[in-house]
Amino acid sequence: MPRYDHLRLIAYEITSGASLPVTCLTARFPRLWLRRIRSQAPYGDDRKLPTWSLVELLNTLDPNIIHVASNVDDEYWLISHACVDRQVIRTAVAVWASTRVTSARPDLDWFDLLDDEELDWQPTELDLLASRTHPNGTAKPDPAVFRMLPGYLAGLVAAAGMQIRGEHRSFILGPVDNSGHRSAIWWPPERLDDPKLGAGLWAPKIDFHVETVPTHGRARVHAELSTVRFPLQPVRYVPARGGGSPSMTLWLLAGSGYLRAAEQPTLVSASIGRRRFDDGYRWAWNPGLAHALANLTHHAFPDPHDVVIAPAAYVNQPVSAYALYSTGTKLSAPSDEDADDKTAKSVLHAAKTGFLPIDHYDLHVSMGKILEPLGIVAVPDLQEAKTAVPRLFRPDADTHASYTLELWTESPVTRQAILAAITQGLGYNETTPTTRTADDGEVIEIRAFNGPCNLTVELRHQRDMAAGIPRPAKGERQGTQAARRIKHIEQVIGRSVDRRAAIVEIRTPAYFEAINKDDPYSVLKQAFPPLNRRLQCIHPINHYVPKPDAKVVKKTLPGTQFTLGDIHRATAAVQDALRSLGRVGVLPAPPGITGDFELIGIWLETHNGADIPIVVRITSDGTATAQLATSDGTEELPYADLPLALTAGQGRLPRPKDGNFRIRIAEFLIAALGIDQATHDRAVFIRTSTFRTRGWDWLQDQHLTPNSLVLPGRNPADDSVEYLLPAKCPGLRVIRIRERDSQEEVPRGLGIKEETYGRTSGVYPFNDHVFYAVNPRSDQMQTPLTVTKLDPDQTRNALKQGSNPNPIEIVAAFLQPGDDRRAWATYTQALRRAALHTDIASTLPLPLHLPSLADEYLI
Repeated sequence: MPRYDHLRLIAYEITSGASLPVTCLTARFPRLWLRRIRSQAPYGDDRKLPTWSLVELLNTLDPNIIHVASNVDDEYWLISHACVDRQVIRTAVAVWASTRVTSARPDLDWFDLLDDEELDWQPTELDLLASRTHPNGTAKPDPAVFRMLPGYLAGLVAAAGMQIRGEHRSFILGPVDNSGHRSAIWWPPERLDDPKLGAGLWAPKIDFHVETVPTHGRARVHAELSTVRFPLQPVRYVPARGGGSPSMTLWLLAGSGYLRAAEQPTLVSASIGRRRFDDGYRWAWNPGLAHALANLTHHAFPDPHDVVIAPAAYVNQPVSAYALYSTGTKLSAPSDEDADDKTAKSVLHAAKTGFLPIDHYDLHVSMGKILEPLGIVAVPDLQEAKTAVPRLFRPDADTHASYTLELWTESPVTRQAILAAITQGLGYNETTPTTRTADDGEVIEIRAFNGPCNLTVELRHQRDMAAGIPRPAKGERQGTQAARRIKHIEQVIGRSVDRRAAIVEIRTPAYFEAINKDDPYSVLKQAFPPLNRRLQCIHPINHYVPKPDAKVVKKTLPGTQFTLGDIHRATAAVQDALRSLGRVGVLPAPPGITGDFELIGIWLETHNGADIPIVVRITSDGTATAQLATSDGTEELPYADLPLALTAGQGRLPRPKDGNFRIRIAEFLIAALGIDQATHDRAVFIRTSTFRTRGWDWLQDQHLTPNSLVLPGRNPADDSVEYLLPAKCPGLRVIRIRERDSQEEVPRGLGIKEETYGRTSGVYPFNDHVFYAVNPRSDQMQTPLTVTKLDPDQTRNALKQGSNPNPIEIVAAFLQPGDDRRAWATYTQALRRAALHTDIASTLPLPLHLPSLADEYLI
């Protein structure tokens, strides 16, 4: 494979002086309506209205709407292609006010209260490429660029289609997304039929959005290629995310228009949730939508529960419904659609996610031909940085350190696999086994190992602690059964005197769903840490016996019947258990530093209305500590005790109903930076997406001025704000990290060398302070680079997993005089592969990766 020396970002820039004037219709929120709604709002501050749900509702109801502002005082509250029927707006606002603002006042008839004012639609000309610059040199696009340019570009593709791989492809406008994204969907979707996984639909999606880069004067346009998948098999299991109940998204398409006959075919998005009714759990529209639809349309909208249990029946209807498939969702196998839930097998969607570099390259070239005449051109290729900092280094482990690990297994086969992983997978040597007798008389077998560290493994019988939890009976409070299980576990195993970790064997979520029980995973995460046990869970491992007619026989660990994949799972569980006990290792010093140093990761979690800032510090001798907020300061504790503190509810900063919740976070951040208190060498790593809107505005693109720091809690736009130079902050470095998360703020990248392209790795400078870093391809990604999913004649390629390593953006935000910015960027990149607990490169550098794992204890 060639070594690519350049990185091509799959993104474009708006050229200086480019202009794209368009005329649209805009309207303010009706003044009388707003006055009445605010007068009835049950809030201390009448301006804190839950407008997110109104935005979602309006975006769902009328495809003509381009943008709905979350601020109801915005001059351009509504932006639309055409006048939106007054009845649509009135119904949406009335339903929103009754269900979200005054739900405790059923006597208020909002349909009647909002019957006396019209929207004042005004034709408005907006320039979709207009941009200036902020004082720090960062591009400052007009609001219309963020709000409307993505929809305009998606509309171009939907109206005219695209030439891809030499053939014309048709697209349709995707749903409005109030984050500023808008997509064009390859339409109609492609159908896949697989004998094992069943039938399903899938389609390529091009997602458009506008981004900025700190200190760079041109706004970027992203055109991201991804997949959307729609099941045709019945949906059997949907994972709950973020601590809430399971939810799904339906995409709706009305062939003759939703509200009027003459509409451009457009998908709209509607969310549904799984709710409990008298006859059991059912899927239902989220509050407000069903009520609004009943007042607006002549169409019979499908029952979402029926769509979920029989998706194929709701395709190609007057109002078609497509259930959006997400990772982790389980479907009925094609031979088990009519089977009882307890016996039916579950499968995943047949289409795999991701594209290979060939498809990203082809789309980038084709899209460039559409965008260049508008004044939007490709970002120039970046050349790899060359420094003396090693691309890869590993921490030094303390081989004399001792750790204790408990194995709570249901199956002796899973236990054997974990022990095989310890000896053959990780290279430990077993010494003389012993036993001890527990307080309840249980004889516990103890295995001892030496090697990378001294490891004691106690073999325990899990009994029923990981069994499914009965769902609440009618009239029973939610959480009663979970509390009983937690109490039961405490009584059975007791609190450990010494710090230890535990690996618990647990069945899959789909198994518990099939037997109509709740998954005990979150309960185990609550129960074990207070007993001085850091928890890792592992799904059962079985002996592998290949079928006689198997075309491919899986590789096994020599001398065993365990596949290498299962051994890898067992190895990962052991290594992560040791990480949770504080086994981090000694890291090489950052570039230019010869004495003691600290690597500091600052992380932010949110849970149940509280902010939880977390600091992890790694010292030059490999000691890892954590800091959490208290009511009047901070508390420092060993990193190994962080799970105990979080499950006990420590570190939470409740958001006050009155007052600025960001003040307390800002105080926590200032303490972590050590301004005026520390002079030793220390590097702070912090994510863009967390604190930039929660206490540290300086991290925002438009405010970040390199080596000129504004403290957390201060407003960089204030003329009197103090800018701190390195001389005022001796020893301090700040590295800002922006990863490619769900908002796709960082573009994908391809390795380029002359006319060839493919995957690459390394660090690539964009300007003096901004770098893009790419990890090497994972060993699991073996799909050939020549596989394309954009050729309809090669439909089976959709069954193959695609992958293209995604860059992270590294900003050397604040360094000391004499520091080498390229060397620091390379060191930061190396920290993504500097963990003792895994050989797999992480998205974030180690000081941020460690606190990022804390969310599993926020139950």
